[in-house]
Formats: sequence, C-alpha cells, structure tokens
Amino acid sequence: MHLDQSVTAETTATGRPLRLTRPDGTHFGVRRVMAEWQPPGAPRLLRLQVTTPTGALAIAEVTATPETWHLRQLWT
Repeated sequence: MHLDQSVTAETTATGRPLRLTRPDGTHFGVRRVMAEWQPPGAPRLLRLQVTTPTGALAIAEVTATPETWHLRQLWT
C-alpha cells in the first residue's frame, strides 16, 4: 500500500527506529531493520519488519532525515 505520509519515530540513541506512529495515532513496532541505504545527498531509506496494531507482521519502507520520517509504503 502506497502511503507517503509523515510519521513520528521513536529511535535508539544511535538513530535506529523502535516505533513509528502515524498522525491518526496508529503505531507500528519495529522488529528489525532489514535494509538501510542512503544515496549521496538523499534521505536515508530503510526497509523495516514491523508489527501492525493487530499484531500481524508487515514490511514498511520509510525515508528518514534528522528532522522528518516518512512512511512511503506498507506491505501486510
């Protein structure tokens, strides 16, 4: 599902995401970072294994800058 929406991210001290929260309050727990890359001059792109609010596993693709996080896609 293509979303491209801003999210709030709770992160570790090293910047790894722990939890993503959408504007409507829906949150996704991050189980693991599956892939992470950053083309020169572009935001970080992360592919995450997450748990949905119902407890199901899903894959989320997010972009991250020091100021903003965007949930680009979600596969359930």
